[in-house]
Amino acid sequence: MTTRTEANVLADAYESVRALTRWYLSKMKEVDMFKEFEVDDKKLNSAYWVMAHLVWAENFLLLRALGGKPVDLPWLDQFGISSTPVKRDTLPEVKHVLDEWKAVHVTAMTHVRSLPDDLLATDNPAGFGFAGDNSYRMMIQHAIRHEAMHTGHLSWLCKLYGIKTV
Repeated sequence: MTTRTEANVLADAYESVRALTRWYLSKMKEVDMFKEFEVDDKKLNSAYWVMAHLVWAENFLLLRALGGKPVDLPWLDQFGISSTPVKRDTLPEVKHVLDEWKAVHVTAMTHVRSLPDDLLATDNPAGFGFAGDNSYRMMIQHAIRHEAMHTGHLSWLCKLYGIKTV
């Protein structure tokens, strides 16, 4: 049984969101993950971009910003904050991104679960913050809400693909 430290509670919350993210992605096995839908003349990010961006975000928010050892993936920075979709033929295959996503996740969850409770209130090494809070705790909480927000995007994409989810 996992010790009920605050870091473990936060990691469990992240794992819960991740399970839902994985569920939506599992519904998209037969679709073109690179398809960009348009709504009111605005292109939405593709499911591929969302998936790769979540790899980038977990690597940045839960490893690099929290003093862990980030995973070095040459294609990852193409999916950072404010990045724009890149040409499909320059990107790794969906399976490769999914495999790396799982590897980054294991590394990130191990790191988060290793953080002592007294460290969570201190400033994170990246100095990244919201509303004046740049603590380790806030960074983990932001990673949780960031993943959940993009999980919602995947749910919309399922609807646009015509995939039944409820």
